[in-house]
Amino acid sequence: MSQSNVFMQPIASLQQIQSKIRISPSVAAVSGIYILFYIITELLHAHKSHALEFTPADVFTGSVWQLITAGFTENYFICVLLNVAVLAVSNRFLEPVWGTLEYVKFILVVNAATYSLNLVIYFVGYVALREESFLYAPFCGGHGLSAGILVGLKQLIPDHVMLRAVPAVRVRHLPLCSFIAALFLMLMRVSGLRYLTVTIGGLASAWIYLRYFQIRDTGRGDFSDALSLASFFPESAQPHVLKYSSAVSSVVDGIIQKRQAAKTVDINTFSTNVNISTDPVSERRRQLALQALNERLQKSDDVDWPSSDSEPEATKTSDNIV
Repeated sequence: MSQSNVFMQPIASLQQIQSKIRISPSVAAVSGIYILFYIITELLHAHKSHALEFTPADVFTGSVWQLITAGFTENYFICVLLNVAVLAVSNRFLEPVWGTLEYVKFILVVNAATYSLNLVIYFVGYVALREESFLYAPFCGGHGLSAGILVGLKQLIPDHVMLRAVPAVRVRHLPLCSFIAALFLMLMRVSGLRYLTVTIGGLASAWIYLRYFQIRDTGRGDFSDALSLASFFPESAQPHVLKYSSAVSSVVDGIIQKRQAAKTVDINTFSTNVNISTDPVSERRRQLALQALNERLQKSDDVDWPSSDSEPEATKTSDNIV
């Protein structure tokens, strides 16, 4: 591939995407980083360098920037397009509720935490198995961030149907689907172990951040059942997961909640000026529930119910006899 094609193909594709989809400035900026890093990576590969990719041994020797750059680096341009598509679609739901700053913060935190978890995974794997490729084989990819974004969508619109052709699959099922897809690709040898571990790292990082650390109007973290650990598993397996995870989760949730500065209102001094704010995530869930209820009521209005003014047939017959 010539250097001119390396520069022109990504830029032309990005312009086509922008012409078809209205992209917010934050998504455009992140998409530009994907494009830029793809071009730089192609140039670095010509010199047999993997400076932007994640290599555990390099991170231990000082290349800590790879924890951030690896998630924005792709070796195939089709993967760049897929990452941009996930950002563009999810942005319509996440950024209006979270805000631009929180949306960008989520991307950066999940991206860095994904490869930080992989650093631990492959260091432990090297210590246990003495496999040198765990430390010296470079890898990269934004699929961990894409998996984490699915967790964010699950928090906000868990019952939303993404594909009308498959109404049984809702947003709350997508994180599990991404894990199954990564596992299937590894078993079929289409991708390797690293693709699976990066996907798991993205799912775990996003869940930990949203569950315990995201700052909301009601406090820090989201302890609702919609984001519980058991909710990521199939419904048939959730009771068994709750059996083993409820004790640990209750302890951790209790510790985090006790550290939060609770917003309390003294009933005796309720007449004083009190600032009560509504959590946008909970408000969004309430609006979706009301919308679904209204749709069901409209469907019920279309049914021809018997009129209360109509008389039973038996009554009419008795009147005629009299």
